[in-house]
Amino acid sequence: MRAAGQDPTTSYGHIGVVVDSPEDHAELVGLSRARGGRAGEKVIVVGSAEPWGRGADLLAPFSLGAGLVGGLRTEVSVAQREGYRGLRVVADMQELGLDSLSARELVEFELDLDRVVSEAGATMVCVYHNRGFTPAEVGAAMCAHPLGFGANREDRGFRMGSAGRGEWRVSGEIDRLNADLFELAMLTAAGMSARMRLTFDDLRFIDVAGMRALARVTAVFPELRLTLVDPPASFLRCWEVFGLGAPGDRRGRMQVEQLR
Repeated sequence: MRAAGQDPTTSYGHIGVVVDSPEDHAELVGLSRARGGRAGEKVIVVGSAEPWGRGADLLAPFSLGAGLVGGLRTEVSVAQREGYRGLRVVADMQELGLDSLSARELVEFELDLDRVVSEAGATMVCVYHNRGFTPAEVGAAMCAHPLGFGANREDRGFRMGSAGRGEWRVSGEIDRLNADLFELAMLTAAGMSARMRLTFDDLRFIDVAGMRALARVTAVFPELRLTLVDPPASFLRCWEVFGLGAPGDRRGRMQVEQLR
């Protein structure tokens, strides 16, 4: 359950944890409850580790958008009124029915959930069982978690997550092997707001395939105002090669911002 000696129960936000056995899951739930008690968090467990409760209704797989945002915000407010310092939800994604989704659908679902978790100010731990999902499905889903732990055997090499309304961060490496998934993630995020600010947070590499993916996203969403923050030098070179830095409509819609 743990990766590189790290404990997922000490992290906050949208967290993906891959487990190999029911025992790993039970250990994670136990650690979360214990850590939550010490940290003053309210812990809601959804899935096979205990009987289904109101959390199952709160996190029904397809109740996205305002309903889920409102539900999580309500639970955060309730936890605060009850004297807790925060809310942590530990959810078995197979029990929630996500094993019926394709890899592409998992990315779309988890990115939307990531936005919801960020807006609500909650911590959401998504538990993926290797026995219930294919390695490719797990690898795709973990791309939409800023933090990941466990045996992600087909890691796709990048992470993308929400940093607030219209704000996204991407890290890792993007090349021809994962550019299709990166494009899907970008299309999903671009569909959530007319303005998008994408921070290249520890993005070590992006190749021509990644650049083309970005270009296709702007073509699909012609009204999107996209700002790329702190892209790597390799990106800037490709930016010029593709003519994206030239004057014109595309330049007006797609900007580069250097903060460092």
